[in-house]
Amino acid sequence: MQAFTRIGAAPRPTFPLALASVSVAVLAMHADLVAKYSLEAFWVGVVATAGLAIGVGRIVSGIPAARPRMAAALVLPTVGGALVGVLVQATVLVSLRDLGGAMAIKDLGGLVDSTEPVSWLAAGLLLGALPALAVSVFLMLSARALKGLVGSDAAEGFNVAFTGGAGVLAAVGLLLVEPWELPPLLAVCVLASVSMLVSFLVDGARLRFLSEVWAGATGGGENHTRSAYEVVPADRFMHDPSLAPIVTKAGAVSVLVRVDRRVGSYRASAAEPIALLADTEAATTRPLRRRRAATVAVVAMMMTFGGLSVLTQPAISAALGADTLTGRASTSAHGLLFAD
Repeated sequence: MQAFTRIGAAPRPTFPLALASVSVAVLAMHADLVAKYSLEAFWVGVVATAGLAIGVGRIVSGIPAARPRMAAALVLPTVGGALVGVLVQATVLVSLRDLGGAMAIKDLGGLVDSTEPVSWLAAGLLLGALPALAVSVFLMLSARALKGLVGSDAAEGFNVAFTGGAGVLAAVGLLLVEPWELPPLLAVCVLASVSMLVSFLVDGARLRFLSEVWAGATGGGENHTRSAYEVVPADRFMHDPSLAPIVTKAGAVSVLVRVDRRVGSYRASAAEPIALLADTEAATTRPLRRRRAATVAVVAMMMTFGGLSVLTQPAISAALGADTLTGRASTSAHGLLFAD
């Protein structure tokens, strides 16, 4: 019960921000052909982006005022992304020099090339800052959404919207990138799916808890005694600042209270307010059921795009086909051996 009714701290955008940042970085480096010329630079960009996102998420979450927080959400990812872009360009340059400088490559539509290190590194500022603007928009939207999440289920609501969105972005990216660029996106999809599963299970447990609460409030004495909860009008506790909705979008018409049913207890006449509810069980649980349906839809989208990536990635399709043929040949040889 305490897990479903405590307010706790507001959810942090760090986890979904890291997933979205890695997805955007992989897609940006794919468009710039980074992995084609230096796989080391690709992985340096992925790791640096993840570290930057974690740091920015913590900093932004720690800023209490709204305007400075929104400014930080816009500036920090953009500046950090520009620095990551320079780091990636420098790594590509080092990789080319390790090859003896036998290959010169161009970037920004031919405006710069690797034979001019200064302009090559400066191009990284633009190449890193532009994708980071998309991350800044994601962070600003998440920071804005946090202001409207005041219920005990704020973490699940935020998680489904933003972690799920990052997972869908990564799943779409699976259709676009090269096979050697797949691992970071696959990791994002797996982490997002696990997070969606956790939210789905927590909301399911919350639904069962609310069902028991309303069974005790509207049922007979047996259910009422078992649950030890009552639902009373909210005006009885309208001045209690510690109360929050148990479901964010369900309203605050009633209050869930706990009553001590032990025989002879001096607390039997007192009611302890727990959380705010709607006026009926259906109105209270409707947002939870909709969010669980949205969770299923998000996971289904990730699985669909993941399945389509097998068809659009020639290397994966060839590997699966080769494994199938190898398995069939091995089975046939095994059968012929025993037939002989």
